[in-house]
Amino acid sequence: MPDYLAYFPKPFLDDIVCNRCIPIIGAGFSKNAILSLGKNMPLWDELGKSLGKMIPDYQYLGAVDAISAFEHEYTRVKLVEELNKMLHINSAQPGVAHTSFSRLPFELVLTSNFDFLLERGYEMVGRYCRPITEEDQLSISLDGPVVTLLKFHGDLHHPSRMIMTEDDYSLFISKYPLVATFLANILISKTAWFIGYSLEDPDFRLIWQIIGDRLGKLRRLAYTIKISASAHEIARFERRGVKVINIPGNPNNYASILEDVFHQIREYWANNTLETTVKTEEDVLAELMLPKEAKTRTCFFLLPRETLNFYRKEIFPIAEKFGFTPISSSDIISPGDSVSAKLSSIIERSEFLVLDISTRSTMLEAGIVFAQRDDLQNILVIKDPEADLPLEWLSKVTLIRPSNLRSDMDEFLFKIENWFIILSEKMQPELDQEPKRLLEIKEYRSAVISAIALLEFQLRQRFIRNTNDDRKYNSSLSSLIRQAEKMELVNIEEANKLRSWVEIRNNAIHRQGSVNGKVAKQIVNNVYSIIERIEKRW
Repeated sequence: MPDYLAYFPKPFLDDIVCNRCIPIIGAGFSKNAILSLGKNMPLWDELGKSLGKMIPDYQYLGAVDAISAFEHEYTRVKLVEELNKMLHINSAQPGVAHTSFSRLPFELVLTSNFDFLLERGYEMVGRYCRPITEEDQLSISLDGPVVTLLKFHGDLHHPSRMIMTEDDYSLFISKYPLVATFLANILISKTAWFIGYSLEDPDFRLIWQIIGDRLGKLRRLAYTIKISASAHEIARFERRGVKVINIPGNPNNYASILEDVFHQIREYWANNTLETTVKTEEDVLAELMLPKEAKTRTCFFLLPRETLNFYRKEIFPIAEKFGFTPISSSDIISPGDSVSAKLSSIIERSEFLVLDISTRSTMLEAGIVFAQRDDLQNILVIKDPEADLPLEWLSKVTLIRPSNLRSDMDEFLFKIENWFIILSEKMQPELDQEPKRLLEIKEYRSAVISAIALLEFQLRQRFIRNTNDDRKYNSSLSSLIRQAEKMELVNIEEANKLRSWVEIRNNAIHRQGSVNGKVAKQIVNNVYSIIERIEKRW
């Protein structure tokens, strides 16, 4: 697959990762729909010409003129009926470009399209999409990773709200001032990404007019994506303040190219979105800094807000006791972040997940998990006995937690501990070899991070096993090293070396510091030697 991201300006990619980008989807994107053999989804101009042919003695002057003339000749009701047929509303299905776009963790998407391909695309990938067509819906917010789809020109389920004739366009700003203001306000701080628009498209011109009227020269640079666009087309876009991302390729392969482009953007987004996290403990950051394909100890807890304190107090220590690094959404999500982007990324990075799907919000978040993870083997699904789940989800539930979290906990905690014991026994052989594997493939920085994590786990486990004191697993790594020195598991020189290696690890985590091969090999090999010596003694 070609590296399509090489054609994307770095500032634009940064805007995507930092939740400063708003995709705006036009009619051209619907060309990627799957239709019956011999049928095609029309572009705006093609729609106008088809309607114009139905009007006696009509001379075609453009799509909006033809649509306006058709409404005048045959009524708006007949116009809506014809549009339903021409846009194949009952049969059109999302294509690969639609489903690939729907996996991008945008939480707000704008579209001028009348069809329902985007809604169906989100449904196919398991993401909840909330379409908005009316102004009074703008003030309603929902918890959880919801995709808000603003259909600012209405759709075929709301005929009176559709913007398609000359009168509709001329009255749009005065008739729907809140929508116009909302668009302008969003694009004060967000970068517009036009997908499926041409310069002749009246929807594009209307949006750009709103932005120009409200922001003038202060408007941000916008972007559009084109396949092998001509120099003339690029120049025309850029004169209007729209930067063209020109992807080489055959325009006939538009759908498959877009599928690959969106896939690469999603990978880039996932790889870069966890760089800034709220939680700063080394163990959490160390896990997040490892390559996506590396074996990690990360266990992501997806929880209702009201249960977070309970899980932190009672369940997180159990996970840590058996060598897991528990992370919750509050550890990684900051104000202003894209919740969907952070959740998607941490789900991909986490070897193990604990989902308490007892509220509507956590059910929406769990939908992302089930869409991304076919294998539920390493996922513990918990529910409150009163939680009302969809029928297809009941088979995924593995544990019922007590309604009263202050009592009746013993059996619940025992079952959770048992789950972590089984996982620990299964994963440990692979994690024991992970530093060596990373060293062999020259991932030196990651090899050091993994080796120190392995050492910390082994020290903690040995102290628990031989002192019968569960409090030892809450000790910091520096405290564990002091204990190892006190018990003469390491001498003074080795203890000092360990502290210097931890500093190298911390530098790699916090300052993106590099580690050369010689240093990495020394650290990894010595860590294994220390672990082997501890095992022989205990």
